Amino acid sequence: MRYQGRITDWKDDRGFGFITPNGGGAAVFVHISAFEKGQPRPTGNELVTYELGIDEKKGQRAQNVMYVGSRPAPAPGERRRGFGPVVAALVVAGLGVYGWQNHSSSRIEPVPDPELEFTFERQPSTVFSCEGKRYCTEMSSCEEAIFYLQNCPGVAMDGDKDGIPCEDQWCGK
Repeated sequence: MRYQGRITDWKDDRGFGFITPNGGGAAVFVHISAFEKGQPRPTGNELVTYELGIDEKKGQRAQNVMYVGSRPAPAPGERRRGFGPVVAALVVAGLGVYGWQNHSSSRIEPVPDPELEFTFERQPSTVFSCEGKRYCTEMSSCEEAIFYLQNCPGVAMDGDKDGIPCEDQWCGK
C-alpha cells in the first residue's frame, strides 16, 4: 500500500531524512536509496508517496519513494517511452524529404528559351591566341571574336554585355 507525506527533515550531506505522513503519525525514516534512479535529490518539504518497509534495527522505513506528480517506476522488464521514437520518426521523415527532392530534381530537364538562343557561323577551326587585339575591327571572324571574348583580358567587343561579341561586324543575327 502507498502512503503520502511530506519530507520534513532532510540531511543531504548524510543522504537521509524523515517523511511526516499526511494523516498524522510518527515520522518515517527515508534513505536516498529509496528514490528511483534519475529523480532529483530531495531538498526538504517535497510531497511524496512511499511504501512502508521494516528495518530490523530502525523500525519503519520508506521504500519506493516518488515525488507527487511523477510517473511510477516501470515494472521489471518494462521500458519507458521517451523521445527516442519521435526522434527516429523525424529522422526518417527528413531523409524521405531529402531523397524525394534530390530524385525529383534530377528528373527535371531545362526548357530552352528560344529568345536566348543564338547561333554562330563557324569557320574552319583555327587556333587563336591572345595577341593584344581588343576591338572587333581587329578580328578576322566571329570564331576569333568569341575566342578573344572568352579567353583574353581587356577586350572591348561586347558593348551590350549579352555575351555575343562583334554583333555588327562578325557575329550578328
